[in-house]
Amino acid sequence: MARVAVIIPACNSAATIALAIDSALAQTCNSIEVIVVDDGSTDATPEIAAGYGDRIKLVRQRNRGPSIARNNGLGAAGPSEYAAFLDADDVWMPNVVESLVGALDAAPLSMLAFCDLIPIDSQGSVLEYSFIDYADAHAPTMEEMLSRWWPILTSAVLMRRTAFEKVGGFSEEFDLPGFEDPFLWLLMREQGSFEYIDQPMVIYRTTPPLDRMMKYGKGFKTFARLVTARYGAAGMRLVEQTGGRYGEVWTYHGLLALREGNKLLARRAFECALLYGDDRARKRLRGRWLRTFLPAVLARALSGGFVHRADRIEEYDSFFRI
Repeated sequence: MARVAVIIPACNSAATIALAIDSALAQTCNSIEVIVVDDGSTDATPEIAAGYGDRIKLVRQRNRGPSIARNNGLGAAGPSEYAAFLDADDVWMPNVVESLVGALDAAPLSMLAFCDLIPIDSQGSVLEYSFIDYADAHAPTMEEMLSRWWPILTSAVLMRRTAFEKVGGFSEEFDLPGFEDPFLWLLMREQGSFEYIDQPMVIYRTTPPLDRMMKYGKGFKTFARLVTARYGAAGMRLVEQTGGRYGEVWTYHGLLALREGNKLLARRAFECALLYGDDRARKRLRGRWLRTFLPAVLARALSGGFVHRADRIEEYDSFFRI
């Protein structure tokens, strides 16, 4: 019996899937089983995965999203003590599984262990920021996790399989990527404490913030509904704090783009703000979105006395790290 089941969901990941699989097979913890779930790819992803032969298990399904792919992958795995989920565009350092297993072996009442990451862009260049800053470099309490989005990323997590199965795995109400993982972390935190290793051991491939947050918009609506239903007033505060902040960030960037005459960027930023802002903000946001169809001079004039403040960009920077 492998101690760790490693699930790699993949959809049209031909450019990166081999790097992810290779990093899983190269772990210093050799008691692992690797399952690749092809989530309805139309490129060479399944053929590349099949080329690994019996070193991995390949599961194929029609395109149903990463939550169902991860759950189905673990369902296809043999018995294991732990489960880990590596995204198909991320890469593990050789010691990540061994380190996270060691953290949970030493803390039998903890349900999940996670570490820091090294963010890279689509070209593979390292980005000059950390996902987990000094204030977040610890295992969170439930109160902290209900106060704001906590920087735990799926590829940097290892969890007890029994706890994962007890909460029902990733909610399959998330049929697209986006916010399925922070909802799972809340459920897992109900089961017991977490462990944090203050070391970046995952290379995390990220995309431009605006593209990413537009993609995750539908998932946020599902997250908001599930969190509010489960945690009541505390869940509502989390949704309002997170969504309101994202709405504020993209409103600010939309106004900045409008001031600079970039109406297309302003329009996309306001569209993103509409996905996350609350009902009170949407009426004003719709008006700002409509201004992006006006001549640039008129659009700037109607936007009023907007002043660019560099310190606000720095203040908002952590909200791009998701």
